[in-house]
Amino acid sequence: MLEINSHIRKYKNLRLKSKMLSTNRMLEGVRIIAFTTGYAGPYAGRLLAQFGADVIKVESLSGGLDTFRHYGQTEDVDAAPRFIECNLGIRSLTVNLKLPVGARIIKELAAKSNAVLMNFRPGVLDRLGLGDEELRKANERIIILKMPGLGEKGPKSWYGTWGFNLNAFTGMTYLWNHPGQPRPIGNQGVYPDHLGFILAPAVMVAALLHQRLTGKGASIDLAQVEATAYTLGVSYLETTVNQRDPEPRGNQDRTASPHGCYRCEGEDRWCVISVRTDEEWKRFCRVMGREELIADPRFSDRDARLEHASELDMIVEAWTQSRSAEEVMEALQAEKVPAGVVQTGADLVKDPQLRHRSYFERFHQSPIGPFEVPRSALQFGGMVDEPLSLPARLGANTVEILRDLLGYDEATIAKWQAEGILS
Repeated sequence: MLEINSHIRKYKNLRLKSKMLSTNRMLEGVRIIAFTTGYAGPYAGRLLAQFGADVIKVESLSGGLDTFRHYGQTEDVDAAPRFIECNLGIRSLTVNLKLPVGARIIKELAAKSNAVLMNFRPGVLDRLGLGDEELRKANERIIILKMPGLGEKGPKSWYGTWGFNLNAFTGMTYLWNHPGQPRPIGNQGVYPDHLGFILAPAVMVAALLHQRLTGKGASIDLAQVEATAYTLGVSYLETTVNQRDPEPRGNQDRTASPHGCYRCEGEDRWCVISVRTDEEWKRFCRVMGREELIADPRFSDRDARLEHASELDMIVEAWTQSRSAEEVMEALQAEKVPAGVVQTGADLVKDPQLRHRSYFERFHQSPIGPFEVPRSALQFGGMVDEPLSLPARLGANTVEILRDLLGYDEATIAKWQAEGILS
């Protein structure tokens, strides 16, 4: 309650000071039913909710919970950090879709909604009697946005996927590597999820505009793997045009040397440096106090530096590792040589640029205690941001949705709860 009151006071103060429009009401009046799990689907729903849509997440204790609910440190399914991060601002409806009444409730809700968002495997809702045709019988204007890993159709569409194996499927795991490694290494980032949850709200808003203009719905098949492959277009082009498979290059760049990530003073501290021109090279040598390298034939021009890149990397790191990453970056940037600290999560949380832009939202109370979470990279001029809200606890909005939105009386709701339909 203290958290809620704090957020209300914060919003009232913002409104009194500025009388500006709120970014959190831009999609007000839009209702979206979410069948989502994991990262991509829930986060897409969170972003839509953040801008004002009423996003209702459908789950069930009878085998239909978001997988991220199980990633916490306790048995409390509302106390999983990943789940909370991905579902801010979402309302929760618990309905057992395996029962006929449960499916009927969703059809009635679809009749009063603008869209459906889902990232289940293809065919899951069809088997529950909630396929596209059934939903359109309830609401011919409804938008159905599906974002399965490999798309709705095709011989591999039924594969269950996570961000890591989609990385591998696209070729990203192979390319995200250093040359000469005995096996692909890849990275820990689930880029397909991130690309999917950024693209889905943009496509949803376009479909909502189309719905408003024409009165018609839309069916959207957003394959996360294809969204990811799109970012590797140059690599695919090299394969198709030059008939040559691109190889991992690690930190190498054909247009710069030195170019890489160099160890600095301290535990696991690094600075990236990129020298592209001979003028930058001269300034770089002066910063290092190694002006004699300017005339060294091994490094006299970019081609020579590329040929002797390994020797040059050793020289650079001998200089950087006795200095802090910040010292290296500031000294080079002062001489207009591109350089940047490799920031850790701890660095980002206290970064003055992000703090200045109010990038983080702080929750003083939650099922996992106090925490901060990234808010948004977008800022709208002349508008204010209301505080974000925590996800509703599992099933917390079930009664109000059935009573206030669908018009069921308390006796019917109580009966369904006793029969396990609302669980």
